[in-house]
Amino acid sequence: MLRPRGPKASERRRQLSDTLSWQQDQALNSSIYLLREMGPTGFLLREEEPETRDFRVFLGNPHVCNCSTFLKGQELCKHICWILLKKFKLPRNHEFALQLGLLEGEINDLLRGIHQVRSPLQRSAVQEVEEDGSLAQRNIGAEDICSICQEVLLEKKLPVTFCRFGCGNSVHIKCMKILANYQDVTSKTAMLKCPLCRKEFAPLSVILEEFQNSSKLVAAAEKEPLHKHLGIPCNNCKQFPIEGTCYKCSECVEYHLCQECFDDCSHLSHTFTFREKRNQGWKLLEKISYDDVKCLNGKNKVEETMPQCQEKKSNIP
Repeated sequence: MLRPRGPKASERRRQLSDTLSWQQDQALNSSIYLLREMGPTGFLLREEEPETRDFRVFLGNPHVCNCSTFLKGQELCKHICWILLKKFKLPRNHEFALQLGLLEGEINDLLRGIHQVRSPLQRSAVQEVEEDGSLAQRNIGAEDICSICQEVLLEKKLPVTFCRFGCGNSVHIKCMKILANYQDVTSKTAMLKCPLCRKEFAPLSVILEEFQNSSKLVAAAEKEPLHKHLGIPCNNCKQFPIEGTCYKCSECVEYHLCQECFDDCSHLSHTFTFREKRNQGWKLLEKISYDDVKCLNGKNKVEETMPQCQEKKSNIP
């Protein structure tokens, strides 16, 4: 089936607009889950807030989504942005992330991941087999992600479960329960399908038991002081988690700085949002210019009186 023709080459976007930046913010700060891939360019997503709904996204020329935002304005919505930024790991200002659609060659480049920096391949270790015939859990690497929410497993520090009869890879327990609801599994003895290898993952009873226990673990983590931004490391000094005021780059994917690194003028060429406690919304800062920064005592400090450090009237939720 042929898609409508996308924008002409002369109409291609070269800069990130405020409207698209807002949609990207919404995508990166929403709880969205990948339930199913429908071919290489089709995706079924579930969003839990403000209400549980499923959305279908198809990449092409143009991209398509069945959400009201896209249908109303035919512009990139947060669901399309989520696929581009989270699933395919595009930087926010990458040319592919700005367009209403991509040509066939660009889609192929996206699927091949030529824009990503890849770590050297490591030889897979021989998987251990338990006495009951199930597989042991694979070790979680620094770049391993949950295939359902697309979050890095070691960064979010959320409880995980793993595929016991197929690949041994891990996903978040909460995400697997959401997938179980989508698969409409009712019998506790029924087997769930692995979102990675499509083989048997684990019985529903095991996932439900793990989910019940994981709720206690998450509740314990939430007892930590609110000034600790759980699951968020500083990309400069590697402090984990960030404590105190946390700064988030609005133009890079998941780039955060602690107060000290922000004061040291790290990454100042981009616009930042910030929050002081993890239960607060992100507040927007004006873009900081190097000309507005003074060096005090041999160390760069951002003056509190700088207008670009003052909170805008409009906040990002």
